Amino acid sequence: MTVNPATVSPPREERLLEVTGLKKHFGGVNALQGVNFSLHKGEAHALVGENGAGKSTLIKVLTGVHSFDGGEILLNGQPYLPKSPKVAKQLGIQVVHQEFNLLAHLTVAENICFEAFPRTPIGLLDRKEMNRRARKAMDAVGLTSVSETERIDRLGIAQRQLVEIARALESKSEILILDEPTATLSDREIDILFKVIEQIKAQGVTIVFVSHHIEEVMALCDRVTVFRSGRTITTESIDQTSPEKIVSHMVGKALHDQMATPDPEQKPKPLGPIALQVKQLKVPDAPYSEGISFELREGEILGIAGLVGSGRTEILQSLAGAKPALAGEILRKNKPVKIHHPKDAIANGMGYVTEDRKDEGLILTMPIVDNISLASMARVSSLGLINRAKERKLAQQFSSSLKIKLGSLADSASSLSGGNQQKVVLAKWLAMGPDILLLDEPTRGVDVGAKAEIYSLLKSLSDEGMAQLIVSSELPDLITLCDRILVMSNHKIVGELSRAQFCQETILQMAYNNLKLGEVNE
Repeated sequence: MTVNPATVSPPREERLLEVTGLKKHFGGVNALQGVNFSLHKGEAHALVGENGAGKSTLIKVLTGVHSFDGGEILLNGQPYLPKSPKVAKQLGIQVVHQEFNLLAHLTVAENICFEAFPRTPIGLLDRKEMNRRARKAMDAVGLTSVSETERIDRLGIAQRQLVEIARALESKSEILILDEPTATLSDREIDILFKVIEQIKAQGVTIVFVSHHIEEVMALCDRVTVFRSGRTITTESIDQTSPEKIVSHMVGKALHDQMATPDPEQKPKPLGPIALQVKQLKVPDAPYSEGISFELREGEILGIAGLVGSGRTEILQSLAGAKPALAGEILRKNKPVKIHHPKDAIANGMGYVTEDRKDEGLILTMPIVDNISLASMARVSSLGLINRAKERKLAQQFSSSLKIKLGSLADSASSLSGGNQQKVVLAKWLAMGPDILLLDEPTRGVDVGAKAEIYSLLKSLSDEGMAQLIVSSELPDLITLCDRILVMSNHKIVGELSRAQFCQETILQMAYNNLKLGEVNE
């Protein structure tokens, strides 16, 4: 594909930020290979690309986390060389990360003004002025119903997201980078956020919107820049492109073959014996529910759909021993088993891919090789000593088979992109050799290319006889992958759909309205 330079870049004199020929190396890895990128005042500019394409590295360079090895950055026509995130903020560039950086035990106002508390003439904290400043910033992002004295840990996820943005506005940001800001938000909360972003744009603030959701990019942004393999592929005006073109630019090819929607007329594939049976399972967060019951067969991919809070994750946590069930029965191959601890789940051949890969799925400060072997100590150790050669061989095998993009197995897991971190989590459990894989939001924060690879992997594991239980808020994921889908509402199963019955509208009606299948559209 021919690289298309910034096709709709404004004249140089109108550009707020201009990046030319930017290069960044990490050892033998060329993270940025001559990136060209520009922003102009008051626009919403999307950055898209597969995990590992260079988006995160560019953001870290722009915000002073990393220096750059070649090229030029101009801010308002002047050379821009931020030595630290603090300097970048002082110069008007700030990022709101996907993982919140708020202090839960402090108030909203204290978080917003944390880096520059107002002081009285004698040096004491000026709470009145702090609350005034916070109030102004909160009103600007629509947090009118929240008190500036409210503690952060009492706010919802969407409200915390807006507090992060308010904090950035209080620091007089000229360029605000939003890194996957909708990852944990509901559709209603996303609508609120988008209205806030439009208000901020109207004030002259430039928004850099990093997202894997192309439909959000199309709805919100003015321009989009596509990255691939550390290079700028194209910059296009939103009204002159399409989701299909953007995806094609991202991956270099169409994804039709990899992500094809299954044929509802396709005959159900043959499945093996019952691998897992759950009877009247009661989870800690819903002790008074009627209990959950279902079966999972060898080679089957069983999906669980439902709204956030419906009890989907709690089922996986109980099966994995993270939050042991209060009551009910779990059977493996028709034999009752007790799962009180994660080691019990591992002993019974169950691996758990948590939805929170950064805090629960990985130890980010540890090398990639150590993360992959975490659940397989029995395979790589003897008499309490780790055989490092065996450990490296195991890690190399699974990093290669899962196509993990890395510099070295000795690098920390934190050095990887989100999609490659997710692959490391999968590698960790596959290296253990499970019979059953429990997956909670396996494609969250993952680009379309990595998502296609994960689809292919899970389907091949199913063909080999592995049973899989998948929780996902992405209904296309479930419809593409699953043999059956259970729909949950208020900690109970309200429906079971076969492949021939798969329909997003049906699933949503059941989830929202607590309807049984036969009641939908009556």
